[in-house]
Amino acid sequence: MSTLAAHLGARLLAAGQLSVGHVAAPAKKVCPSAPPGVSQWSDEILGWVKWGVLAILAISFFVSVGMLVWGRTTHHPKGARLGFDGMMICLVGAILYVVGYVIISSITGNGC
Repeated sequence: MSTLAAHLGARLLAAGQLSVGHVAAPAKKVCPSAPPGVSQWSDEILGWVKWGVLAILAISFFVSVGMLVWGRTTHHPKGARLGFDGMMICLVGAILYVVGYVIISSITGNGC
């Protein structure tokens, strides 16, 4: 096992990824950028997806509120429960929408 570690250490030292006696310099900042001609299409697709999901979330929320009100006024327990469940699903969807958009934006980047 120690020969394997020594061999791996020698390989890393030769490749410049391991330094002896001082701390290695940090890697340069990598700026993600789309290939030429793709950024227009990716921006348009991300824009359509963003607004489409936002519209679906808004419509679903208002339908769920309506179902909750309908279930409460008619004393229909299943309708009220489905309305409440729909509102909770919209809330979780909105959280995923915000987090997912930030993750995608950080991967695709805006340049440095």
